[in-house]
Amino acid sequence: MNVSIAVFLLALILVAGAVWLFIRAGQRERQEEVQLRLRASGSGDIDDAVLAAPSLKGNNRIANPILRWACHLIWRTGVELDPATVGRILLVLVLLVPAALIAFGWFGGSILVAVLLLFGWLFLTRRAAARRNKIVEQLPDFLESAIRILSAGNTLEEAFASAARESPDPIRPLFTSVGRQVRLGAPVETVLYEAGEVHKIADLKVLALAASVNRKFGGSLRSILRSLIQAIRTRDMAARELRALTAETRFSAMVLCALPVVLVLIIVLRNPGYYSQMWVDPGGRNMLIGSIVMQLIGIGVIFRMMRSVEDGA
Repeated sequence: MNVSIAVFLLALILVAGAVWLFIRAGQRERQEEVQLRLRASGSGDIDDAVLAAPSLKGNNRIANPILRWACHLIWRTGVELDPATVGRILLVLVLLVPAALIAFGWFGGSILVAVLLLFGWLFLTRRAAARRNKIVEQLPDFLESAIRILSAGNTLEEAFASAARESPDPIRPLFTSVGRQVRLGAPVETVLYEAGEVHKIADLKVLALAASVNRKFGGSLRSILRSLIQAIRTRDMAARELRALTAETRFSAMVLCALPVVLVLIIVLRNPGYYSQMWVDPGGRNMLIGSIVMQLIGIGVIFRMMRSVEDGA
């Protein structure tokens, strides 16, 4: 048993080293890319530019898929952490897993880790959804401000930068970051598309497509923005009606998710030895594990259905 734990810890250390190497390689690649942009634009020191443009870490070119998923999940909540910091957080979480298994046993430690990860994921996703909905709600007013600035003869980049300075949070830091990347030499349509990918906002992808078409073929960008504003407001009205019609169903789904957990807690409080006796028996152990897995799958499916209704997916 001690040998297996030692081998497991050694494997975790090796995985941590591999993740660290991935992070360092990604940092070096981004620094070289920003340095090339700065040389092309004649800007100042590279370190100051990178620190002043935290959205540079928001691109989709992070090599490690787990690190990229974690970074996007955190950035959607409005917390701007560089990939190295996110990687260190992941390493700490990975190293806490064997500690929980040793302290609480394989079953108790696994349940504890699964519950903490589930609640952490739910907290981050709900916070990201609230921030995304707020950005989409503020987007029509932001685009109207940008249209007024475009009418004065400014470019699209200047219109976004000026409108961002007059906009409230959370749309202001989003487009401020877009403006920083554009000043460092990135095309505005590429930056908008990457922001749409990171924050899961389809309207930013449409905006990026409009900017790309206007750059290549010309045309009236103001009419496209007006059509986009009308589409966003019409969709928002339809989404509000859908949420009102499905409020009872969504409340029933939340009750179904919480009811089994509450029953388990009541049984544990009333009869603490009930589940320990079941765990001793092989059949009871398999039943407990199967029920926990099915409950987690059911909660995930129900929350996915609820989120699809809220997002209009």
